[in-house]
Amino acid sequence: MAYPDWVLKQKRKGTEIRKIRNNFYLYKVTSVWDKEKGRAKKITEKFLGTITHDGLVEPRHERVQASLNNIAVKEFGATNFLLEANDDIKERFKELYPDTWKELFIFAVFRLLYTTPLKNLEAYYVSSFLSETLPGAHLSPKVIGNLLGDVGKERERTKTFLRQFVSGNDFLLIDLTHVFSLSENIISSVPGYNSERDFLPQIRLIFLFSLDHHQPAYFRMVAGSIRDVSSLALTIKEAGVQHAALIGDKGFYSEDNVLALEKEGLHYILPLKRNSSLIDYSKIETGDRRAFDGYFLFEKRAIWYYSYRLREGELMGRQITVYMDERLKVEEEKDYLSRADKMDTKVLETFFSVQHRMGTISVITDLDESGERIYNLLKSRAEIETMFDAFKNVLHADRAYMRDDYQLEGWMFINFVALVFYYRLYRLLADNALLKKYSPGDVLLHLARVYRLKIQDRWLTAEIPKQTRDILEKLCLPIT
Repeated sequence: MAYPDWVLKQKRKGTEIRKIRNNFYLYKVTSVWDKEKGRAKKITEKFLGTITHDGLVEPRHERVQASLNNIAVKEFGATNFLLEANDDIKERFKELYPDTWKELFIFAVFRLLYTTPLKNLEAYYVSSFLSETLPGAHLSPKVIGNLLGDVGKERERTKTFLRQFVSGNDFLLIDLTHVFSLSENIISSVPGYNSERDFLPQIRLIFLFSLDHHQPAYFRMVAGSIRDVSSLALTIKEAGVQHAALIGDKGFYSEDNVLALEKEGLHYILPLKRNSSLIDYSKIETGDRRAFDGYFLFEKRAIWYYSYRLREGELMGRQITVYMDERLKVEEEKDYLSRADKMDTKVLETFFSVQHRMGTISVITDLDESGERIYNLLKSRAEIETMFDAFKNVLHADRAYMRDDYQLEGWMFINFVALVFYYRLYRLLADNALLKKYSPGDVLLHLARVYRLKIQDRWLTAEIPKQTRDILEKLCLPIT
């Protein structure tokens, strides 16, 4: 049978054209030898499609399957937010790490989002839209492990990167935490003492926190056994910071520590335990507020205070400032008495003996600042507690399984960047008065529900859940 040219044009080797009524169809055929008949026998393997003037139209089920194969779903909202909110960090990575900036930035993003170890990094990347916006990243465990080691070997480059965060005038020096590591190849990981009386091999981290920008500004890693304040001074010197004050907790104060801080030229604000012999409660015991130096308002409540200089001992001349928070005093008295046995006279005697201390906070400091300024600096430690929480409970970075000191340094560098990402979102929530309702983790969880769909080579944003839309509107974050 003679077929039109437009039909014959579709014929290929191993195919056969068939005409059924007025339509032309193409089939895939083959042949096998038939022993009984002694000749080749034709076998139809597959229907290839309908031949039209416009070409070959594949069977409907194959067109549907091809369409499905061209559809992809990838997480978009959370990673895109972190990419746009930290564009300056991405650009700095490009400058300092031109060959590996994608891997470093992506690893920091996924450390914050998923606390991912090295082995899962590639899987998160493939399922994220970052694989489209930042394509070509090499994220196998071996590649990233070697990359972390290379970063750790180049502390000078790390310091250059970190100094972009060291701007402004006010910094808090924080002896942040210990990081446990059981790797035998990490020399700096040695048995060291911490507040939890844990003597596992550990590394000590020292952080600078910027009060101007409300975010971590610098970090340095030292051996876990080193506890002297000279390491704090060296951190400030390395960072190039001019104005920094150590805000300690009540466990940090000692006469030796104060003298050591002053020897190193470090400013300090150190809270004292309420039973410290350095504290003079006489003005509080009189109950006469006219004997105080004054008051100021903090979070809509009055804080009374007075200061004096020590007149004897090794710390003679140092300033002590005592603060009285009436609201806190009432709450502490209520809490104490609600748990006490009314019939136990010894309990009441104890209450009366310590009643004057309740609601007080006392500090020793070398800063020549007003009582209000010192109090605000002290209370800013609450932001540091948020950093402690994020470092340990969000990033889970207080456990490390790196193979050597260099790789551990690179690992801590990535976690520092992830911590900066966290704090920028934290400040965004604070600036919009949303911290009481949402944590940074809540926001990232909701943003991660925004997906991009690939349909016929086009990427489209999927429907956004209502709660996620509400968060985006409150934070003025567009998703396109």
